[in-house]
Amino acid sequence: MPKDLMNDTVTYMLAVRGLCCGRAESAVRRILEDLPGVYRAHVSLAAGRAVVDADPAAVNATLLAAALAAAGYPARLEVL
Repeated sequence: MPKDLMNDTVTYMLAVRGLCCGRAESAVRRILEDLPGVYRAHVSLAAGRAVVDADPAAVNATLLAAALAAAGYPARLEVL
């Protein structure tokens, strides 16, 4: 894991629009993993989805989606 994983970890699943190629997939992963509180992000071009493990005290789905939208990748939380 890129950062120390704490006991309180939440996994967010986001539907991400604008994933058109591997370069966009990598960009979205970097945007998410650069946010404070994000431990790991897995982005799938094929699924159009990002799965993010994060500290819920530091980051939430709204902040994740806002960071992606600011970079041109509109996103929304997927509820299981």
